[in-house]
Amino acid sequence: MQLPVSGIEVQFRVPNGGDDMALLETSGTAVEQALAVLPRLAGVAKQAPVEAACSELGAPWAGLSLTDFDVALLGLRRFLFGDRILCVFRCSAKDCGKRMETEFSISALLDQIRPKNPPRLTPSREREGWFEMGGAAGRKLAFRLPTVRDQLSVMGREQADQLLTERCLNPTRPGARELDRVERAMQMMAPLVSRSLDASCPECGEQVTMQLHVPGLVMDELSAAASRVHEEVDAIAEAYHWDEATILAMPQSRRRAYAETIWRHRGAAV
Repeated sequence: MQLPVSGIEVQFRVPNGGDDMALLETSGTAVEQALAVLPRLAGVAKQAPVEAACSELGAPWAGLSLTDFDVALLGLRRFLFGDRILCVFRCSAKDCGKRMETEFSISALLDQIRPKNPPRLTPSREREGWFEMGGAAGRKLAFRLPTVRDQLSVMGREQADQLLTERCLNPTRPGARELDRVERAMQMMAPLVSRSLDASCPECGEQVTMQLHVPGLVMDELSAAASRVHEEVDAIAEAYHWDEATILAMPQSRRRAYAETIWRHRGAAV
C-alpha cells in the first residue's frame, strides 16, 4: 500500500512465532509497541522521503507523520485480519452504561484520508521537510508536520501541546490566529486517522463519543492473536519433539493449526 502523506510504499508479511514473542515481551505504550512491531511485519519499499530523519533508529517508522503511521497500522491490520473492525464500548451516560458495538470498514475510512496542499504554502529552502506561509504583520511562519517521534517526546508531559508547537513551528509562540492557520494547514496536509466517533445509545438515546486510537486498537488485536504462542510451542514441542527455533519460525497460522490439531486429538483420546 502507499502511505498518503509521504508517498512511500509499504508491504506486509504474516507474523511468525518470533514476532509474537517480541510483541508480548515489548513494554510501553501502544505507540511504542507498534514501533517495535512494524519493522518486523512491514517493509518500506521506498525509504528516501523519511530515511534521513530516521537514520539513528535504523527504520523509518518514528519519522513518519502521525497520519502515515496510523494508515500503516490499519493496512497491517487489514492484511492480517480483514477489512471490517468491530469496536465495543459502553454508554457513558449516568445510570445507563449499555454495551454498544460499532463496525466500520478500514478501506472506507482510509478513502477519506486525502491530503491536500493548502494555498499559498511553499516548501522551505532552508530546512528540508519544513513549509512556509504568511503570518501576522507580514512575518513568515515555518512549520513541519509532527512525527511519531515528536508525539512520543511530549506524551504524558505537562503542556504537551506547547512542547509540540515548539518542536514543529517557528516562531515557537505564534499568535492565536497564526496557530489556527498552521493547524488548519496541517490538518489539510495530514488528516487525522485517530479521531472521535459519534453514536447514539440505543438504550437511552444519549449522544456518545468513542475515541478511535489506531495504535491501541491494532496492538490489542495483534497481542490477542499472539497470546497463546507459549502454549502452542509447548504443545508442538511435546508432541513432535521439534526445537523451539523451528516452531517459532513457523507462520502464526500454521503453528496454531498444529497446536489445535494436537489439542483436538488429546480431547478425543480422553
